[in-house]
Amino acid sequence: MIRLPRVRRAALALTFLAALAFAQLRSLSGRLELATEPVMPARVYLFKDGRPFRLSPVDAMLPLRVDMFYRERLWRRVPDPSTLEVTCNDISHFFLLKGQAGFDLPPGSYRLEAYRGLFYKPAVQEFTLRAGETSRITLRMDDWTHGASREWLSSDDHIHLVRDALDDKVFLEWMEAEDLSVANFLQLQRQMDAAWQYGFGPKAEAKLPGRSIRSGHESRSEFFGHVNLLGGREMIRPLSVGSAYANSPETFPYPYVLFGLGRKVGATVGYAHFDGSQKHSTLLMDLALKSIDFVEVFQFGRLKTGQWYQLLNAGFQVTGVAGSDFPVALNNWTREKEWSRWLPLLGPERMMVKAKAGVSAYEAWSQGVRRGEGMVTNGPLIELKLAPGGRRVSAEASFYLPLDRLEIVANGKVIASGAGNSLEAEVPANGPVWLAARTASGSLQAHTNPVYLRWDGTPPDPEARRELGRRWKTELDYYRSGPLVFPSESEKRQFFVRGEEALRIFSASRE
Repeated sequence: MIRLPRVRRAALALTFLAALAFAQLRSLSGRLELATEPVMPARVYLFKDGRPFRLSPVDAMLPLRVDMFYRERLWRRVPDPSTLEVTCNDISHFFLLKGQAGFDLPPGSYRLEAYRGLFYKPAVQEFTLRAGETSRITLRMDDWTHGASREWLSSDDHIHLVRDALDDKVFLEWMEAEDLSVANFLQLQRQMDAAWQYGFGPKAEAKLPGRSIRSGHESRSEFFGHVNLLGGREMIRPLSVGSAYANSPETFPYPYVLFGLGRKVGATVGYAHFDGSQKHSTLLMDLALKSIDFVEVFQFGRLKTGQWYQLLNAGFQVTGVAGSDFPVALNNWTREKEWSRWLPLLGPERMMVKAKAGVSAYEAWSQGVRRGEGMVTNGPLIELKLAPGGRRVSAEASFYLPLDRLEIVANGKVIASGAGNSLEAEVPANGPVWLAARTASGSLQAHTNPVYLRWDGTPPDPEARRELGRRWKTELDYYRSGPLVFPSESEKRQFFVRGEEALRIFSASRE
């Protein structure tokens, strides 16, 4: 008779008991085999007896505890995850990174919901899972644009996530699940670097066909506002200035200088949160001196048409973009109420450019931004077309839900309005004019970037120009008496020379 050592006998007994327990557990649970049709990444939610329920197991997790330092990292249990769970404020969002996965669940009555970006209808299916059985559920993903959305590149210009090279594949597949073409991952600073990026420029661009992740940075100042430098070949330091965000009271470089340095390394540059979200801002100076490519006009569910129209009516060309400031929007929303599952986590509001991705979706998109093209949306598609000769303009809009209205705007005033999906209008015959189209379905809306006619620097509304001049004079007076710290007297003088030049431009409006 062969005698096994006591330790080995104990190990075998434990193995047997573990296998028996696992078999009993499996017999008490059911198996869900889930897939989309056609097979594509998607965001999914599970409900059991009408309440949110976790899908398990998952291959990767991103637990978000949103503070001021953006340190969250991806966690994986396998090298190439098929599933991702993003959690924030005890709410879970699940992603099928390959379009299919399997889960072990207790028996019960369930409902599954699947979402993919803005241009697929939500898919919903109810099912009952029994112990020891396998349910195979397929969720049909229906492109309500019938392929038209694939003519556009969608973007979120404002994402704060730590990115290591090992994370790129998961992030790109997450983007596919959100049907997002371009993700701008922005490093920033609050005393220490935050949302760290492993590299910048084309050498650190993560790509799949039609998808790009490009690093950039948000540079912040309590005196001048927050600004975004997208896609540059290198980061411009210091990332932040002033004691609130940096490690010294020095307030240099200010945005105009940053924008110049950023453009030299290929960055697309502009203001975050419309005017930088601080009590004071140099947006008006940079607008007058033509040092920016864009302004964030659509964020946190709010499209700032009033402020945007004032800048346009003052005679300045202003390209609007959209960005989530992820994970801030998700965190702030879910602290107060449930996240609208219709909205993607990345790109809940997005800026769309009609272009082919080519070798780099980012490069194609950023070129469109610099040309002032495209539209912003959190749902509908919309397009504005000027007829040959420039005398008539048309707008077309579409959505899978009924549209409340479709409007064509000229110099801030509605010149045509209707409840259908298409509209035409006659272009105003005299003076400078900017034209745009806008539409809405409840809180979901879209707005084109303006088209400009007879644009020679004359403001369509001289009073709008004068009002901006008054506002900038007030800001300039603050800067003269404020606690600004420059590295030298010459840099300080140069700031005020530029400020006075902007003031002269505001004062030189022609009737």
